[in-house]
Amino acid sequence: MKKREIPVMNLGISLIILIFMNVCLAAFAVLSLQNALSDYALTKKTAAHTTQYYKAVNKVQEQLAQKNTELEKQWTQKKTAKQKEIGQKEIGKNRTAQKTVKQKLVILPEINIIESVSKRQQLVVTLHLDKTGIVPQYYIKKWQLCSPEDWQADESLDVMKSIE
Repeated sequence: MKKREIPVMNLGISLIILIFMNVCLAAFAVLSLQNALSDYALTKKTAAHTTQYYKAVNKVQEQLAQKNTELEKQWTQKKTAKQKEIGQKEIGKNRTAQKTVKQKLVILPEINIIESVSKRQQLVVTLHLDKTGIVPQYYIKKWQLCSPEDWQADESLDVMKSIE
């Protein structure tokens, strides 16, 4: 009886394929881990920026409510002053005229509010006066995230050299 010999070539190829598959799986695992870590860092940055943005939005909304409250107070003071003036004119027909102190109201047609979001961004809000309703109110005309400094191109690298 002859002994069967196991070919070495068959055993070596399957071992090489197994090692190659393990190296590929390890590489994909490292790439997946790196991708997950970068996504986590981006999520943290986005959450911090969103929190800063909404803090600025809350401050602007508080200022808008304050401006509308001040405007409503001024409007009611002006209205009551006119009513008193009309009443005093009717009383003053038979009596001596009483001096009335007229209040000068300062109502701006537009107000700009600038609130800092971060070092590189600020929230610019323009409020516009609308007198069409019963009581005038400020409404938001512009709401924009802007950079506080002007944009300048980076010219530190001389990519294209001029021929002179």
